[in-house]
Amino acid sequence: MKENMTVHQSGLHLPVSRAFIKIITKYLPPPPLIPPAVTLNFRDQKYSAESGGFHPVEIRLTRHADGWYFDYVTDFSYMGHPWPELEKEFDVCWSQRYIWHTLTGDTDAEEGGALFELWQRNFIRYCRMKIYTVTVQQEC
Repeated sequence: MKENMTVHQSGLHLPVSRAFIKIITKYLPPPPLIPPAVTLNFRDQKYSAESGGFHPVEIRLTRHADGWYFDYVTDFSYMGHPWPELEKEFDVCWSQRYIWHTLTGDTDAEEGGALFELWQRNFIRYCRMKIYTVTVQQEC
């Protein structure tokens, strides 16, 4: 049943693949335990500023009467020298209608859509490689 859950876009319309939706819905709570929002955290336990690895990703969805809606997808990476900190590298926010990357700043829908598509393909591959440990935070 969870694989048939509907995930919508509002504010931005990006090339979201079925494979991406399938990964996301795998972690959504089943009825009747449906909270108003869920944040999914995908972490590579080996990722560090010193040795690199796969960037942490946070995905937030909100629940409405007709299904789940993307709120944001954020990809983090270590930045800064000599004391690197985990910061946003790529951020897509449907509710605020923006696509942002640390190297380019705000990006228009066409270029941002292409960047999202590339990011999404890589994310799907990393999930298939079982790189991530996933935690689910349900909001009340």
